[in-house]
Amino acid sequence: MADFAALVGAGSRWAGFIAMLVVVGACVFRTGVLRSLRQVPDTDLPMAPRFAANVGAGAAAVLALAAAVRLYAQARGFAEPGERVTIELLRTVLEETAWGRGWRAQFLAAGLAFAGFVATRRLPVFGWFMAVLGASAVVLAAPLTGHAVAAERAGAWGYPLDALHVLGAASWLGTLLVVMTAGFAATLDLEPGPREQRMAAMVNAFTPVALTGAGTAVLAGLALAFRYLGGSFPALWTSGYGRTLLLKLGLLAVVMGFGAYNWRVQGPRLGDPATAARIRRSSLLELTLGTILLAVTAWLVSMPLPGEE
Repeated sequence: MADFAALVGAGSRWAGFIAMLVVVGACVFRTGVLRSLRQVPDTDLPMAPRFAANVGAGAAAVLALAAAVRLYAQARGFAEPGERVTIELLRTVLEETAWGRGWRAQFLAAGLAFAGFVATRRLPVFGWFMAVLGASAVVLAAPLTGHAVAAERAGAWGYPLDALHVLGAASWLGTLLVVMTAGFAATLDLEPGPREQRMAAMVNAFTPVALTGAGTAVLAGLALAFRYLGGSFPALWTSGYGRTLLLKLGLLAVVMGFGAYNWRVQGPRLGDPATAARIRRSSLLELTLGTILLAVTAWLVSMPLPGEE
């Protein structure tokens, strides 16, 4: 039963990581990418904010649901063999553990983001303000149930580094998903020529966001990994945590390779339907590998650090 609870916990963390990145990515898309597009003549996409809000609302709902499943899995891990998960046990986890207090912050942040995205339909300015607040709270709450605050070796830098790692990954992969769904969908009612023009402008506006996000995620992640390994490079191949971390780093290198290809090769060629189709395919591969990367991350954060096995 403990193994099942661990598997459910890892699966819910995976879904939660994906949803968290998309929640933040929807806000980065609205406040960063679309704002940059306003500086380019004839690139208006009036439906893009609404589509982005819909994607963000769906992701926030998934984030809240994944958090609920994760709470059950956490309580299941506290229960004795054969013992049922009761309301009293859930209350104990929520009120008497640091993990539970962090979980409450994450759940409330997801709810605030969801309310903001929904409110954009009637009150766009206020709704997006709420959504950005909720997404910011999601980033700030993310480290509260992991090694960044629970592991002594993370130190005082563990929390801010983890928050930066989440923000960077969301600005990169989360925003990419929103570009491919909400952004590209907003161009579908245009004629082929203007459609490709706007897609090219959108990709160009996204590129500096992606580069900054990827750089932030990688640098913060490497600093965190060094702390979690206790500064011991041999721990990379002598511990289960280290070997899983190596797998994550390998996947990260491949995902970044696809991103570099889209940036340096496909991006400058945008402007015709054939190239647009190619960059959609390569971006989809980038996202698919990114979701696998997040699956490895979801398992990694549940593993004991080297020396704690």
